[in-house]
Amino acid sequence: MSKNLPRGIRNNNPGNIEWGDPWQGLVPQGRRTDSRFAQFTSPAWGIRALARTLITYYDRHGIRTIQQAINRWAPPVENNTDAYVRAVAREVGVDGNQPINFQDYKILRPMVEAIIRHENGAGPLKTSNTWYDAETIEEGLRLAGVVKPVKSALMTPQGAATGTAVAAGSIAAVTEVVQQITPVVSQVKTVNDSTEGLPTWVRIAALVFTIVAVGAAGYSLWSKQREVKAVQ
Repeated sequence: MSKNLPRGIRNNNPGNIEWGDPWQGLVPQGRRTDSRFAQFTSPAWGIRALARTLITYYDRHGIRTIQQAINRWAPPVENNTDAYVRAVAREVGVDGNQPINFQDYKILRPMVEAIIRHENGAGPLKTSNTWYDAETIEEGLRLAGVVKPVKSALMTPQGAATGTAVAAGSIAAVTEVVQQITPVVSQVKTVNDSTEGLPTWVRIAALVFTIVAVGAAGYSLWSKQREVKAVQ
């Protein structure tokens, strides 16, 4: 990888996390070339480490704001922390002192991207000035245990309308099937009346056989109904 690239990008460590923790995806001992900052085998592992660090801040250290997080991430002793906080808060769309949930995908993703940009400068992707495409960021967050929420189709107006139509169609289909098997159901009463006086086991066997036949007829009618709907 070109030495002209930022250190964090060369190390696949866009958060510039220092050596110390036994992160997943670290470059093997014999291949490490940076004595200070951790090196990862792929960008996704470095992004994972960045995201997991923020989540650890939230879970174990009670950090709830960007101000608190960046003060720990990049102490004022060697960084312009105030500018860093403003940059990240702007990307997330919140005030630097506003309590937020670092485990929320909608919060964590822009935080991660803002830190990557602040640590490494503007990236080569013209559409967003970032270093990594969306798939790489998503993979890193997934490895960290945070995934993009999937909206159900029924959450959209179109999905709701479709669901209503399906439900209405199902009710209509069931009603039609019931109407069609009603004459068959009457056979149960007929069998019950005609077997009166016979041994109990004979009557039970006859009733069970008739009920099974009714069920099979109902299922057959329902299946045909589905086939017709599918063709339509």
